[in-house]
Amino acid sequence: MIKIKQISPHIRRITCPNPSKFTFKGTNCFVIGQNNLTVIDPGPIIQGFIPQLVEALKPAKINQILITHSHRDHSPAAAELKSLTGAKTYASGKHDVYRTDIDNPFKSSGDWDFTPDVTLKDEETFHCDNLTFKAIKTDGHCYNHMAFALTHINEHPTQDDENCLFVGDHIMGWASTIVAPPDGNMSRYMHNLHKLKTMPYKVFYSAHGAAITKPKARIEELIKHRLGREVEIIECLKQGIGDIVEMVKINYPKLDPALIGPAAMSTLAQLEWLMDKNMVVSDAGLTIDAHYQLAN
Repeated sequence: MIKIKQISPHIRRITCPNPSKFTFKGTNCFVIGQNNLTVIDPGPIIQGFIPQLVEALKPAKINQILITHSHRDHSPAAAELKSLTGAKTYASGKHDVYRTDIDNPFKSSGDWDFTPDVTLKDEETFHCDNLTFKAIKTDGHCYNHMAFALTHINEHPTQDDENCLFVGDHIMGWASTIVAPPDGNMSRYMHNLHKLKTMPYKVFYSAHGAAITKPKARIEELIKHRLGREVEIIECLKQGIGDIVEMVKINYPKLDPALIGPAAMSTLAQLEWLMDKNMVVSDAGLTIDAHYQLAN
């Protein structure tokens, strides 16, 4: 049985039954509107889930499907939902990577079959019934990551918990976001954290975990966290520790063994960012096995 939680007069949340160490309690699927609905991130392919969702929302009609990004815990169910309802899909584009000169260990996590019906540009506005949305490019965790703001209801600016931004995986309250090249890019991730910090939304609705009711404070925590990781890496390099495996052992001393791989990829992302700033060099390009050192 699908559990639908009303979190504001116009917004409902359904948590998909796909809990894991990477998805927390599951992917949050949001339904916005009352009669003509917008669905954000219908989630992974789970037998029976989408038909149950459509039935539970009747007699309202689903008119559009917004995809924050094309990872397999977010977008694959959009195809079935579109087939059952005729709703169009909206996103910033197809799945892609930032660079092709390095291996992509997370290739299987991408929904490479997804192609949106409508490709949105940064800050583009669009409508569903009496609701107005704005698309905000927030790449970094994923190449095609996009957040969606609910800006107006009945042509009036949104207030309180409906003055919100659906942030996907860019910002989560329960954990920091995985950024793993070439699927992700730390420079772009940090750029977009700073961009969101300047925006006026009162609530961030994340794709995993609870609502973030103090957005600026959470962003500041995440920026501090990433800069702290950078300091740790630089300290390792000063001590002549230039191998990622050794850095992970030092900088993540109590890490769950199942998360060592993602921690190594996150360290690689930080090193890529340092290399972009000409602070670090490598003896073999950007790879897990390369040896890194501070630039002269």
